[in-house]
Amino acid sequence: MSKFLRAGILRDRLSDIVEASRMLQEALDSGEEGPRRCKELAMDIESMANEIIDFMSYWNCEPLIYLGEGTTDEVIGFLDKLIYEAEAGKGKDSES
Repeated sequence: MSKFLRAGILRDRLSDIVEASRMLQEALDSGEEGPRRCKELAMDIESMANEIIDFMSYWNCEPLIYLGEGTTDEVIGFLDKLIYEAEAGKGKDSES
C-alpha cells in the first residue's frame, strides 16, 4: 500500500469551493436571493475550506508537489520503491 495520496482529492474539493463562490457571486449580482441565501453559500464555502484544512492537519508533513517528468502512477511507484529500500536499509544497519 502506498503512503502517497493523489492530490486530485484536493482539486475536487477546491472545484466545489469555486462553484459555491460562483453561486454566491450570482446570488449577489441578481439581487433576487436574500441575505439568508448568501449567508448559507458563504457558510458552505467556509465549511468546505475548513474540511481541507482539517484533512491536512492529520498529516505529519506538508504536501509536496512534484514538477518533474512522469505520470502520477510512475512517480508514486518510484517514491514507494525508494521509501521501501530506505526502510529495508535501516533494518540492515541496525542488525550490524
